[in-house]
Amino acid sequence: MPTAIDYTIETDRAIAFVTLDRPDALNALNDRLIEEFCETIERAESDDDVRVIVVQGQGDDAFSAGYDINPEGETEDPVPSVEDLLDRFDASTAHVHAVWDCDKPVIAAVDGYCLAGGSDLAMACDIVIATDDSSFGYPGLRMAGVPPTLIYPFVMNLHEAKELLLSGKIVDAERADELGMVNRVVAKSELMDAVFAEVEELRKMPGNNVRILKHVLNGTAEMKGASPMFKYSELFDALGHHTEYGKEYYRIAATEGFDAALEYMNDIDKGMTPSE
Repeated sequence: MPTAIDYTIETDRAIAFVTLDRPDALNALNDRLIEEFCETIERAESDDDVRVIVVQGQGDDAFSAGYDINPEGETEDPVPSVEDLLDRFDASTAHVHAVWDCDKPVIAAVDGYCLAGGSDLAMACDIVIATDDSSFGYPGLRMAGVPPTLIYPFVMNLHEAKELLLSGKIVDAERADELGMVNRVVAKSELMDAVFAEVEELRKMPGNNVRILKHVLNGTAEMKGASPMFKYSELFDALGHHTEYGKEYYRIAATEGFDAALEYMNDIDKGMTPSE
């Protein structure tokens, strides 16, 4: 079985490339990919030849379109219990914590869709460089719940986070730049050149100092509540899936199929109660 993560090292630049390798699924995050990703970040972190880690998506269409939410088929009760959801979220948010806690700087090289859990991964990186073909957002919130790792309010201001999270809308790279989600936007052909230029700047700083500064800077967000929110949002998301909207989404997905569930998710006339 092929791996879900491609790992290569460019020794002369001291870069480890960690590539999400599910292009046919828009590099959607499933359990196997997340597990391999965390193992690969740990491997790069412990490699003395690596100064900077670059995370990217395989193919031209997506960095990552988010969590793999294809339903597994009809069950007697299609809505997972809160306990089951919390167990899932503990595992499915590990990729964000792996990058956030990594001692080495991590650059997200974004090209294409960067949505939901994929956008959380990019936002957890220390620097984000995106092509002008990229798009960002959390459309899956329309199925009920909150991001299981609530990182948006810690990379942009509260009004901007609300703009995205209260609507679930997707924005282009230019708007994402205005919101503070990315450090810079470049043409597709210039993405790697921009990444290499940033790596050269990072390598001018002593490695130990980079490690200290990264944890100090992350600590400012943690003192503002990032760490507890990263954890508590898992519970809020699990509870959200047990609202009437969340239950209806799961029911439709199990009985009518994923396309019907997506149509329900994006219905602007849902009102305050689910359809009968």
